[in-house]
Amino acid sequence: MIAGLGAAGTVLVHSTDWARAAARVDASVADRVVEQGHFVNANNSDFPWTLFPAYASDVREGQKLSFAIADKPYTPSSAEGLDDYHCFVIDPKFVKDGMVTSVNIAPGNAKVVHHVILYKIEGAAVTAALEKNRRSAGKGWTCFGGPNVGSPGSGGNWLGAWAPGSSGGALPVGLGVPVKAGSLIVMQVHYNLANGSAPDLSSAELVLAPEGSSLKVLRTNLLFAPVEVPCAADLSSPDCNRDAVLIENGQKFGAISEAIPRFLLQGCNRTLADYANAGDASRVSTSCDNPVRTDATLYSVAGHMHLRGVDIRLELNAGTNAAKTLLHIPKWDFHWQGNYWFKTPVEVKKGDTIRVSCTYDNSTGNQPMIGDKPASPRYIVWGEGTTDEMCLGVMMSSPK
Repeated sequence: MIAGLGAAGTVLVHSTDWARAAARVDASVADRVVEQGHFVNANNSDFPWTLFPAYASDVREGQKLSFAIADKPYTPSSAEGLDDYHCFVIDPKFVKDGMVTSVNIAPGNAKVVHHVILYKIEGAAVTAALEKNRRSAGKGWTCFGGPNVGSPGSGGNWLGAWAPGSSGGALPVGLGVPVKAGSLIVMQVHYNLANGSAPDLSSAELVLAPEGSSLKVLRTNLLFAPVEVPCAADLSSPDCNRDAVLIENGQKFGAISEAIPRFLLQGCNRTLADYANAGDASRVSTSCDNPVRTDATLYSVAGHMHLRGVDIRLELNAGTNAAKTLLHIPKWDFHWQGNYWFKTPVEVKKGDTIRVSCTYDNSTGNQPMIGDKPASPRYIVWGEGTTDEMCLGVMMSSPK
């Protein structure tokens, strides 16, 4: 693992083997000393950060809830492509409204687990989730994009997430994620099968605050930018045709996957002409200014891309005299996607913007490996598959 700091606001992060390094982490220090002898020093950026909340308790009192995706391992499979998104229903038996103060997710098989997201399922979505699970005899269902139950307002809230490099654990003191009595948890696991399938028994542990605790609400905010990455200019295969790729993704992941690229372009005031001159496709960039819709306190920041990403940056009020870098990873590696917790929480106001910028290398020599062979170059859009791409900022905040 190679990690260090550049100029103020520039975080250099690169990882070659997260799993081995994570086993050697001492969670009690801000500078993470890892197996290879390198470290992340978190003392020099626009908003200094640490890999663990400096203001979090080492021990959380309260009720602990542990659960796995099922009673026995699940073996992923995919009729289309290399990805299996599977949703598993968990009934934590919440008898009262409460606040979750710690989330730990343990991927069961790192060979195949791409990410895990815990969704809070509330209201009408509870009935829909139970019905979907009943139709599969309790084995869950395929769920690209999310649980796809109930209305968007009742079925799409994150409780916690894991991706390679995530630390998990206790949230900052005084904060919690609310859960309602009678709600369920849907545990979405994204399995990538590029190197074959294998059984998995991923699990999680939550800690609930003692009854009567007075906590501020902590929410997860997702910030997006379009993904439009052409092939190198000298390539003309069918896979380099954007329309053909959208049709293929629709067949794999559903009609919404064909619509998302269009929505992202429209929402970010971009057109395909902005991405037309890709050259050798080794540095194709995108960005979007996401408006801050309410005064809030930011506690952590993270970035998410897939295998062709090389650089991701999140900036507060970019392009103004007050611009500040929240996070910059100019040597992106898929295996380092943990939260970066601000040593001092960052205040944002309604009307501010947070710009998410990503750069990709889609050159012929930088294609991801499928088994022991490189994938064929293709036009890349926002997509659910590991060999597709995303440009996503993830922030944890508390609204004022």
